Amino acid sequence: MADYPFILHRVKGYIATLYLVEYHDRVLLLDGGARFDALRVESYMENQMARAPVELSLALVTHMHPDHAGGAPRLRRRQATKIAAHREIDQWYRGIGGRAQHLIDTLLGHYSARQRFGRLERAWYPRRLQPDFLLDDGQELPGFPDWRAYAAPGHTLYDMVFYQEAERLLYVGDLLVRIGDRIVLPFPTLFPELMQNTLRRMAELPACRFLLAHGGELELQDGGSRDFFLGMLPQVGSLGLPSFKFIKPFCSLAPDVRRQRKRTEK
Repeated sequence: MADYPFILHRVKGYIATLYLVEYHDRVLLLDGGARFDALRVESYMENQMARAPVELSLALVTHMHPDHAGGAPRLRRRQATKIAAHREIDQWYRGIGGRAQHLIDTLLGHYSARQRFGRLERAWYPRRLQPDFLLDDGQELPGFPDWRAYAAPGHTLYDMVFYQEAERLLYVGDLLVRIGDRIVLPFPTLFPELMQNTLRRMAELPACRFLLAHGGELELQDGGSRDFFLGMLPQVGSLGLPSFKFIKPFCSLAPDVRRQRKRTEK
């Protein structure tokens, strides 16, 4: 029995699966989802949980892509939900290159939803999140001390994952993606060296249950996470699917991509 008992709920979003963590006196949202996922979260809380949406006290955002950062600002406007994310997250789409990347990422989100689910809805969202809480690596979540945030760069520079130690439960965001019967690394993996470091760090967490934004849940035997994450290392640098090679050139416009790559080359 955990020190902080909770019920885990799954909400099918526009592109990703969202997870609500229900405690007796508060609710936590693992990732903000797309723009209209805010309405799905509110509806689920009212109709499936019999909770008022205003009880959603904190929404986490793993990174700035439209299916993860689009719904949280809307929940803040509608329900006064606080947002927590990496302290540098608003650096991702800065400048002219960031504006262009934000537009392209939104269009790619539409493309993914249309290809995978046959649907299309408005997904435009602010390119600056302005979190209420700025998270550092290893920090406890405000109001939810049984959860801890860990930096997990590789997909972007400012990805985070969230770990609940008592249940050995890890929300991985886009760090892992299920495609058919395979678990693959996210596309794009813009920073291969950082992704390798992230996988090695995750191997040290004794997680046995993973929550994926894309692909549901994954359960391992106790102690299996180390071999699992280390076994993902050979995937770093691969495209996952052949079609990704046509999209890759459009994924490196954010200024921090060039900056980080220059650091790596030194």
